[in-house]
Amino acid sequence: MRVIKKTDSMEKQLQNHDCSQFVEKVYQVLDGELTDEETELFVSDIERCKWCLEHYDIEKQFLEFVAKRFERKTCSETLKENILAKIEELSHT
Repeated sequence: MRVIKKTDSMEKQLQNHDCSQFVEKVYQVLDGELTDEETELFVSDIERCKWCLEHYDIEKQFLEFVAKRFERKTCSETLKENILAKIEELSHT
């Protein structure tokens, strides 16, 4: 379990919980787009709200499910090089 050290600014923000802000930030957190402090603040905040915590868990499980079910397929380097060469050739004609 991770220990979160709360700063004074985090404490002030935690006092003003707003479930609508959860919706705005949940994907940013799950995609790793926020700073460590913003992520820690988000986690501390949703841990105090049953509704937000449940929905966070649902969203996280859904994204994990999708990631497991769908493989990322890529083409070979040779194919990439051929496509880029053809684009370059066509752009100069």
